[in-house]
Amino acid sequence: MSLLWPKALTAAVVTAASLCLSGVAHASSPSVQMEVCNNQNSGSRQFELTGLNQDGVRVSSPIYSVQWRSCRLFANWWWKTGQTLEVRVRGTSLSETDYFGIPQDARDGSSMRWWVN
Repeated sequence: MSLLWPKALTAAVVTAASLCLSGVAHASSPSVQMEVCNNQNSGSRQFELTGLNQDGVRVSSPIYSVQWRSCRLFANWWWKTGQTLEVRVRGTSLSETDYFGIPQDARDGSSMRWWVN
């Protein structure tokens, strides 16, 4: 009887941990995550994304730094498909804003990549 208790506890811990793993957003509409890539030859840049989230609410992400010639996934930030996402770029002499169109037919739960030159 005492050998069953550790096995039951282990099973409960594994089940609880699997429920906490990230996966496809539970959303009212199809949504994607964005990966932003800094295509500059040197230096890091900072990015902030603004648009409609998976629930149709206009939100802004935290400001994330991306090193030159690398990418960063804005993990756990879900953006509604079929909209234009505002991408604010910092880290140059001037801040700039660019726009990224998320296709309506983008696969729900996928990631899309956007390169900044």
